Amino acid sequence: MLYKKFDIQKFGQSFRRALDGVVYLLINEQNARVQTVLTILVGISAYVFQVTRLEAAILFMAVILVFAIEIINTAIEKIFDVLHPGDHDVIRGIKDAMAGAVLISSVIAFVVAALIFLPYIKRFMVSY
Repeated sequence: MLYKKFDIQKFGQSFRRALDGVVYLLINEQNARVQTVLTILVGISAYVFQVTRLEAAILFMAVILVFAIEIINTAIEKIFDVLHPGDHDVIRGIKDAMAGAVLISSVIAFVVAALIFLPYIKRFMVSY
């Protein structure tokens, strides 16, 4: 098998397109903006409560899971909107299932955040 030579320019273009996708998501998807605000709050809380590196990594993975599924959800929705603009029962079911995947990942992220932050919040409340 022959490998193509690494092309830094092509790599940079791929990176730029990926970044454009994230920007598109934040501009066009309300839920992504809400998730971004919540992610910033989680980051600030992790800093204020001085969570461990392991806890921070777990929080980061939970948040990234939600964003990744939101991106996949948006991509699938846009593909179906272009291919079949009208309402269709099967397409509606697929879109609903993807929305359910985002919901489940969001609930999991919330539970993870609660499990990590509640002991810190409890300690903070007891100290005052």
